[in-house]
Amino acid sequence: MAKLIDLTEVNKIMGEIIVTIDKSKNQLIEIVETARDEYEMLSQELNVLKNKVDEVISEVDRLMLKDKLVRKHLADVSKDFKTYKEADIKRAYENATDVKVDLMSAEKEEQLLKQRRSIIEVSLKRSLKNIHNAEQVVHQVTVAATYLKGEILSALGDAGMDPMSIGVKILEAQENERLRVSRDIHDGPAQFIASIVMKADFCEMLMQSDVHKGLDELRELKELSRKALKEVRDIIHDLRPMSLEDLGLSATIESYVFEYGRENNVAVQFKSGKVINEIEPIIKVAVYRLVQELLNNIKKHAQCKNIIISIEYGTKYMRLIVMDDGIGFDVEGTLAKLRKKQISYGLLGIYERVEQFKGEIKFHSKSGEGTTVTIKLPVTREVTEHDE
Repeated sequence: MAKLIDLTEVNKIMGEIIVTIDKSKNQLIEIVETARDEYEMLSQELNVLKNKVDEVISEVDRLMLKDKLVRKHLADVSKDFKTYKEADIKRAYENATDVKVDLMSAEKEEQLLKQRRSIIEVSLKRSLKNIHNAEQVVHQVTVAATYLKGEILSALGDAGMDPMSIGVKILEAQENERLRVSRDIHDGPAQFIASIVMKADFCEMLMQSDVHKGLDELRELKELSRKALKEVRDIIHDLRPMSLEDLGLSATIESYVFEYGRENNVAVQFKSGKVINEIEPIIKVAVYRLVQELLNNIKKHAQCKNIIISIEYGTKYMRLIVMDDGIGFDVEGTLAKLRKKQISYGLLGIYERVEQFKGEIKFHSKSGEGTTVTIKLPVTREVTEHDE
């Protein structure tokens, strides 16, 4: 006779595991936040260095010109013994020496500042990569913890639990996490804001000596503020497009692809049929994310000039088709490489997202002939449950 599972004991064990995971997640979040703070400090230091380098370069240029003039004056004085006295020659020589020393000092300072700038730029790239990797780990731990908290006992109590439900639960947890991140996000705009603060200080100093230059800096400050505001809005919209609830799926995607085409200088054509049955909100989010991920892949790899996106709605299923006239690629070969590396985003992430909803996806691509992606998804989760 098979031994019965003691759910109380399992619950206790899983509770301890969840507590440990949560502690680890909090520690990881602290590490990420510390890394973010260090990244911002380095970014601010880099901005200061860049301004300092510009100032020193200007000073070097000024001293080189002055050095050329004083050396010419020294040569002229040294030749004309009738006009100039020994004291004049001595002063010219000392002046030329002083300028030469100042120039050498400024050139050395320029060299050191550039070396420091290069070191910080390398550190920034490494720091950004570390932050990204740590965020991936935090994200995976969060999804795992959410799954364990919500699904473990029902999974044990009902061995025939629908895998789609698990996948959708994880997806919902991911969307909730994105919503939290959208409120706390500051990495992208932080660079603009740091520049704005520095520009403001610089403007304050300039206005005391040169009003016109100060006004020029203020104009740049205004432009930086606009860019920061736009980036904040773009990030929040990408993470959680509010227009999905207000405008609907087709209108939201149409707006997104219009901006995508304008920003990437690509001709994007969008076609949409009429919605027949109401689409479940989580399905809307999934389709929107698929469009984002597909367009992001196109931007990175396709090198195309034209994109056509179409959505067809049926009573039970909907179809998303994305075509580009780019360079194309080896679908199976690329998928095999990604699976070998265990990469769960990009192309493989698109497949996984479709599979979570028991949908179908087909890639048709040949080198030099572009790529066509066809995705079939249910309009609600109930559709697949009834079809089984």
